[in-house]
Amino acid sequence: MGLICVLLVITVSVHVTVNGVIGNPLSNFVTVNNLGPTHPMDNPDWVPPTAPTKEKDREYWLTSGQARLRRQLELNEQNINVAKNVIIFLGDGLSTPTLAATRMYLGGEELELSFETFPHTGLAKTYCINYQVSDSACTAAAILTGVKNNYGTIGVSGHVPLRNCPLSLQESNRLTSILKYAQEDGRSTGIVTNTRITHATPAVAYAVSGARYWEDDTELPPGCVDIATQLVHGDIGTNLTVALGGGSRHFYPTGTLDRNGEPGRRTDGRNLVDEWINDAVARELQAQFVHDRTGLMAIRPELVDRLFGLFSGNHMSYRMLADAQREPSLQEMTIKALEILRRNDRGYVLLVEGGRIDHAHHDNLAKLALDETVELHRAVESAVRQLDESVQETLVLVTADHSHTFTIGGYPVRGNDILSTGDFSRFDRMPFFTLTYANGPSYADHFYENGGRRNPDDMRDRFHDPDFTYPAAVPYEDETHGGDDVAVFAKGPWAHIFSGLYEQHVIGHGLLFAACLGPDTFQQSDACRERLRGEREGY
Repeated sequence: MGLICVLLVITVSVHVTVNGVIGNPLSNFVTVNNLGPTHPMDNPDWVPPTAPTKEKDREYWLTSGQARLRRQLELNEQNINVAKNVIIFLGDGLSTPTLAATRMYLGGEELELSFETFPHTGLAKTYCINYQVSDSACTAAAILTGVKNNYGTIGVSGHVPLRNCPLSLQESNRLTSILKYAQEDGRSTGIVTNTRITHATPAVAYAVSGARYWEDDTELPPGCVDIATQLVHGDIGTNLTVALGGGSRHFYPTGTLDRNGEPGRRTDGRNLVDEWINDAVARELQAQFVHDRTGLMAIRPELVDRLFGLFSGNHMSYRMLADAQREPSLQEMTIKALEILRRNDRGYVLLVEGGRIDHAHHDNLAKLALDETVELHRAVESAVRQLDESVQETLVLVTADHSHTFTIGGYPVRGNDILSTGDFSRFDRMPFFTLTYANGPSYADHFYENGGRRNPDDMRDRFHDPDFTYPAAVPYEDETHGGDDVAVFAKGPWAHIFSGLYEQHVIGHGLLFAACLGPDTFQQSDACRERLRGEREGY
């Protein structure tokens, strides 16, 4: 018995942390051998937090509930017209916790982002066919082509493993994006992103590649065509009406600078921007290339048939850190694209990616992730307002490609600063952040090498810095994506078919169905069949 007692004492002793906390994993209690802060609720004088005054009254909830019910009934009238126009907003890494946290970042738990007011909402399963947790390439394939595929591959079927050039060249393995179907139908097409325009999500819209990494020719196997070249000379890329984003380095050769003074990295000596301009001239198109916000805002839509913009060598800057006089916002790029695309009476398909949400999460930069979500919210809000009379013939869909390991936790009081600490641990007698990550590069910023947390109170003056990293439980060089389902918001023709829980590739089929696009063997609505019949008969 004495030996057992000695062993227990030793076991307890090795669990002393730098904060003087002793935790015995064999028990359900914690022994504290020095006095320090305690949980606020342990104070005998603790007073429970109070709610907003109006919300204490039951009539508030009864009245607001009935008002929302009436709104739901009004909005649930089904629009079964053909979607002449389709706008796909894709928030890269826009998990449901990111949505909730952004509402609080904007000022209140009860707020709604612009697209959260859309009448129809669903959930999509995001796994790749060979990974439980997906990347942006395979998820973009599901959304834009209606086919799930392998992690990291661009516009090819699951028969093509990552980095396999020969199999990616086989026609039977190539997928067709909604932009291709739209172009075949005579509609205009556009891509707007604040990432590199050759990055995974936008690339799936116009390119086919055995690897998302083949953005230029630096790592390209013989026989394959890099993604940047496909944007300029590819079957879909050469017919894009609008292409706006970052990533100019993939279009300029090494030893040269782009128009913003940033170096190119192509090793084949080709200047693809010049090739794009020369091709447009040869085709007698009114085409404009722009490299900064001034050039973009000066564009007169009625004088432009084609618009190509590259605003940075790599990804565009986080909006909070950007030079707003040089780089256009996601909102500004979206509106300019719509001004050009809507000139086509046949209609259009536009892909808009808010891609830097994802990048901020990868670096555990929660504030920047939330701020980039606000940028997407503003872009959607402005686009819907821009639709005017075409709103009834335009399907607007907002979704994410995948989630992140980002969580909202603890029991923070109502109205607590979402970027701050929100609860207190009785185990180590320190507050902890409401926002945390399961893994990522910030581990060492919040944990000592020998275990135990660093005290968030010592960081309080940095909570609101854009470069402040939020805690990661597991050290990892780049915070990973999450495998949970993502939200889908839709309004316009056939928006109701995006309700429910479904595989992510069903989104792609829903978009084609609503827009009366795709092979004749696909499902078609009565309105679609009537439209096609009229075209065949010439009326």
